[in-house]
Amino acid sequence: MILITGIAGLTGRFLYQKIQDQKPDRRVKYFVRPTSDISFMLDEDKKNNVIYGDGNNIKDITDALLNVDLVIHLATIHLSEIITQACVFKGIKRVIFINTTGMYSHYKSYAALYTELEKKIKESNLIYTIIRPTMIYGNHQDVNIHKLIKMINKVAIFPVIGKGDGLMHPIYAQDLANVIISAMTNEEKTRMQEYNVAGKAPLTYLSLLAEIAKALGKKRYFLHIPYGLALLIGKIADCIPNGIIDYEKVQRLKEDKSFDYSKAAYDLGFSPRSFEEGVKLEVQALRDVGIIK
Repeated sequence: MILITGIAGLTGRFLYQKIQDQKPDRRVKYFVRPTSDISFMLDEDKKNNVIYGDGNNIKDITDALLNVDLVIHLATIHLSEIITQACVFKGIKRVIFINTTGMYSHYKSYAALYTELEKKIKESNLIYTIIRPTMIYGNHQDVNIHKLIKMINKVAIFPVIGKGDGLMHPIYAQDLANVIISAMTNEEKTRMQEYNVAGKAPLTYLSLLAEIAKALGKKRYFLHIPYGLALLIGKIADCIPNGIIDYEKVQRLKEDKSFDYSKAAYDLGFSPRSFEEGVKLEVQALRDVGIIK
């Protein structure tokens, strides 16, 4: 039996649908918080296969591991140490962890922690597979792209920090779900392996904004803000949390975030879609739920 954490999140919802479509006979349990929205799940799963608990509570995790032989840890990597400890305690060997390429950043505050958590996974004697996606997008649950879509939908002139030439390589959530399913079904090939996964091709931040405007069918003009001024604004924003801009985000916009996913392509048949394709799907998803018109 499989235990999946984080099924109520962005990628989790795509993964859930993939399991229904491709692996309907696999026995799966879903570990979720009591406050999680699981309205998208089948009634049978909600009744029989959902386990409520706190991912910070090792007893809740160990209790959920009854009769489990594979864990897919899709919830935050910050909980990986507890997941690892629970699996070792229960004698469960096979775990797929979803981390992030943010661990390679020179500016992301949690980069060192992500690296340390991976080290602990590798030292645990678990049969692990680690998948590191880039920025994930796909619907209103994503952290970044849906905010840009909403803003570009509203304003005719959009600010761009510096030249907007930092590379970005976002991955559509369904493509990440596909590679998780592939890792799940190719155990021997993926034992003790790690994979970076991303969209089809990197693009500059300015090009990403232009693709969003194109998907919205809107003519937009981009106003370039000097990088130094943006850093100052970011510093001020750190004192006034706003969910849109902060000092770290400004720094990361100038950092190239392009990743080689050839290993995942070779081992797992990973073939992601382009941002042009993916953002059209996200725009439609936001329209379907009335977030944008």
